[in-house]
Amino acid sequence: MKTWCVAVVLLSLSSVCQPAPLACDKLLKPVDKSPDLSGRWYLISMSSDNCMVPAVLNAFFWPSVAVDVTLTEPPNRYNSNFKFKMYGLCNEETEAFLHENNTLFDIKDNNVASDSKDVLLYTGCPDCLVTKGEDFINTFLLFSRRKTVTAAELMEFETQAKCLGWYKPQIFNTDHEYENCKTLDDDSDVDSADLSNRLYQRLRSSYTMPLSCITESIFSIPSSVSEWFQEQFSTLA
Repeated sequence: MKTWCVAVVLLSLSSVCQPAPLACDKLLKPVDKSPDLSGRWYLISMSSDNCMVPAVLNAFFWPSVAVDVTLTEPPNRYNSNFKFKMYGLCNEETEAFLHENNTLFDIKDNNVASDSKDVLLYTGCPDCLVTKGEDFINTFLLFSRRKTVTAAELMEFETQAKCLGWYKPQIFNTDHEYENCKTLDDDSDVDSADLSNRLYQRLRSSYTMPLSCITESIFSIPSSVSEWFQEQFSTLA
């Protein structure tokens, strides 16, 4: 009888934590009509089926990412110019992609669509894109025309990640000033000592991100281990 009661409690807790199946069906549905992709989009948040990827990216670098999309060959070939910024340093990367129905395909050097793809999923946000990427690292991304979104819009995206069974999304930096920015490609622009110090200070304040990832992945990890790590980092000068 006690075992049955425990099972009921666990199932009840699980039902509270997990979105309802019907809600997930809607939240994970590919879009019927794709939005206009042209223009600038800001990367707001990221989830993955591997929590360490977004956690380490955010804990160490806390990047700002924007992408300018341009239609190059109607009706469905685009160029995407990604802008990255961290610690006052910037970089850019350009990629071509095809847009077919609700799916985006990267274009290889030989002008052929690759197997790598991103599916556009439902979002209640009027000026957002939600993409589910399938590659050697599976990603779940929230883009917006705005630099920030509302708490409700973030909550919807987090619920979508839960529906996938993926990890809690990480929120990226909102500093999108790319015009007057030193470049990572020019060694003369990079103060290595200053960059190392900023990385260190960032890690001191955000090391719990990858640690929480490890804790989530290995449920048997004792709380004393997590507390020990926190004590060690707090004593660092």
